[in-house]
Amino acid sequence: MVAWQPIGISMGVYDMCLRYLKERKQFGAPLAAFQLNQQKLSLMLGDIQAMTLVGWRLCKLYDKGKMTPGHASLGKSWITLRARETVALGRELLGGNGILADFHVAKAFCDMEPIYTYEGTYDINSLVTGREITGFASFKAPEMSKHSRL
Repeated sequence: MVAWQPIGISMGVYDMCLRYLKERKQFGAPLAAFQLNQQKLSLMLGDIQAMTLVGWRLCKLYDKGKMTPGHASLGKSWITLRARETVALGRELLGGNGILADFHVAKAFCDMEPIYTYEGTYDINSLVTGREITGFASFKAPEMSKHSRL
């Protein structure tokens, strides 16, 4: 579930940006006609496609009873990282309008932050994946001292 939320948010931002860039004109041409805007749209779409495929693969593993905590952590951490990038690109594409509530991209930008953090931060999920890859846990609970330092 956590992996699919950022995919949906990214799709919504991409759709909003594409519509905006086709409608808004600057220097006598739609913003969608400019090279850097097309490049950013391409990056966004590539991220969305990749996130969707990773999410689909996780569902297949889950259905077969083969999904591990490492798979889930990799999916959550990588998808939320890509989604943050996608939403940030969308905010850039809208320029000053990207921070206005009218276009919903600023809201999506704010919505991505808690998703990136809850159910394990990116860092912790990366460590869970690393533990599964290497067989070594790089994080351990600190040992409690029997003597107070107060």
